[in-house]
Amino acid sequence: VMVYKKYIKEYDDFPIKGVKYYDLNPLYKDGQLRTRLVEDCVSVCRNINVNQRPLWHSEFDYIGVVESRGYIIGSMLAHELNKGLVLLRSKPNRLPGETSVVKHTLEYGDAQMECQKGEGRVLIVDDVIATGGTINGAIEVLTKAGYTPVSALFLAELTQFNPNIDIPFASIIKY
Repeated sequence: VMVYKKYIKEYDDFPIKGVKYYDLNPLYKDGQLRTRLVEDCVSVCRNINVNQRPLWHSEFDYIGVVESRGYIIGSMLAHELNKGLVLLRSKPNRLPGETSVVKHTLEYGDAQMECQKGEGRVLIVDDVIATGGTINGAIEVLTKAGYTPVSALFLAELTQFNPNIDIPFASIIKY
């Protein structure tokens, strides 16, 4: 897993002053690295503990992908696990039909999240967890829309923020 860190570039003061940005784009750009990352996600996904036991892929119906970078690996993971996708949009009014919307706070500002209504158990996938604002927004919007968020998977975790979230989660890379 440490192999990934040497490809991730760090940018100080992006997108705003005081924020250190971890650029995962080199992982997406390299086909072999991206394939390995998806394989590691599949492996970790099968070992996320829910109620003191591993979460097997039969225990969730969908992968909830967070716009936009959660879409990349989350879509590939859904393909590998033969799961459907629930799109969690941050741009307003981009989903037709009945939707739920919530406002949430990011490390560097406020945002919103929207998804279409439905039901089923959801594994949420996003690229980075920092303060927990995005994942808590995802949990809230999915619940409001009728889904049951059961766990989350992140490519990278910024451990210094120690996020407080109500579902089990795992990450591939820790900072």
